[in-house]
Amino acid sequence: MKNQKNKGKYLFVLLATILAVLALDRAISYSFGSLTLAPPLAIIGLGILAALFSWRKVLVAVPIFCVLSYLLIVGDAKYPEVRALSVGLAGVLAAWAAFQRNKLVVQAGEVGAVLENLPLPWVLSDEFGNINQISPRALQLVSLEDSSIVGTSYFSIFTPREEKGELIRKYLDLFGASAKPFPVTLSSSRAPGKKFKARLAALEVPNGKRILTLLEPKE
Repeated sequence: MKNQKNKGKYLFVLLATILAVLALDRAISYSFGSLTLAPPLAIIGLGILAALFSWRKVLVAVPIFCVLSYLLIVGDAKYPEVRALSVGLAGVLAAWAAFQRNKLVVQAGEVGAVLENLPLPWVLSDEFGNINQISPRALQLVSLEDSSIVGTSYFSIFTPREEKGELIRKYLDLFGASAKPFPVTLSSSRAPGKKFKARLAALEVPNGKRILTLLEPKE
């Protein structure tokens, strides 16, 4: 049922895009004489498909837009075959972009599944020291009531037992190629008397590296 729905959506968007290219090109030709923008319009249409569907579906549409471009410019533009071929090349690039986008979506889902199944409270932060995600258990552990902590500075929430500058240095070192996880004792600025055993490690995510902090109450 889901596959039929997706197929129906693809066919609808494909048809709508073809009609839009046809209508826009004819409107431009009517307004400006023999001027035709069919190839760039077709490339835009392929870009729209690449943003919404799989690379296979984009490749299916490539010959359609090549033929459409050729038929719209033949007789009005020089070298229609070459310009139609440029649409085909742009379509291959659009399919590659769709493949990379789908790959990132899959990777993001895998990372999310890993985080959801971690038994310890965790915090995910970026190279700028901003907190990107935090688990509900970690919120409770650091005495926060909601996820408003997301977007705030990691180093404004967590205070190390050692010098903060040393923690920042080790934190940034994790973004290097030879990064190694390290343990540290932290306390929360919201609950200064509360200490945690923490382990910081680099985690690969679709848009780069993040720092994963695993927290455990310290007895």
